[in-house]
Amino acid sequence: MKTRLLLGLLLPASLVATAAFADDKAACVDAATKGQRFKDTHKLVEARDQLRICAAAACPAVVQTDCANWLAEVENALPTVVVTAKNGAGADLVDVKVTVDGQPLVSKLDGQAIPMNAGPHTFHFEGADGTLDQQVVVTEGEKSQKVSIVLGAPPPVPDTGSNTWKTVGWVLGGVGIAGLGVGTVFGIIAMGDKNGAHCSSSGVCDPGTTGGIKSTALVSDIGWIAGGVLLAGGAALVLFAPGGSHDATSGLRVAPVVTASGGAMVMGGSF
Repeated sequence: MKTRLLLGLLLPASLVATAAFADDKAACVDAATKGQRFKDTHKLVEARDQLRICAAAACPAVVQTDCANWLAEVENALPTVVVTAKNGAGADLVDVKVTVDGQPLVSKLDGQAIPMNAGPHTFHFEGADGTLDQQVVVTEGEKSQKVSIVLGAPPPVPDTGSNTWKTVGWVLGGVGIAGLGVGTVFGIIAMGDKNGAHCSSSGVCDPGTTGGIKSTALVSDIGWIAGGVLLAGGAALVLFAPGGSHDATSGLRVAPVVTASGGAMVMGGSF
């Protein structure tokens, strides 16, 4: 009587275990079938998930072996992307939400590689600095493919055009002052030479001295004229330097013109 009772208790339990094993086996076979189908259609993320199920130790040995081999092939071909974003100043951003083809990808950027199916995708970035869509072709087999964007406008560039022309003006003014100094020195030398040559009020000097006096006087005149022109041009640039963000070296042209009888500063261009 006791033996019959014991058999009655054990029989249902064995049936339950057999049914559970059958269900597990069916799940393994189903995962293997789906994994192989996803693999053949290059949906590698879905294939990886299914093949991990049928490659588990609980599955029959034959199914487990085949799934493990397929899983290794899929993981080798499965591409990954690394998504990064910077603001207009070039600083890395963290609090950026990213969706791909309308589906959530990450809520924050952490620099980790993310597995994705190969093919064209639309990445949508959203952060405090703005939003941006970017088309990216993910390449099968490529690991850590970079997907980098910039959110927001770059900071304004300081206008240095006016300061550049002021600097040019100060340089020209300095050269002009030096020219005036040369003119003064050679003027004094010319006057001394003229006194030493005993020149009369009518311009008649000792024989052989007029050539040197004229040369010295010419240098003095050129120094005065060039120095005056350069000094005036430099002052004009300092006082009326053009502003704007255009290239300071292309908007204005300055050229001194000096002759023995006079000189001028020629200025032209657009501001």
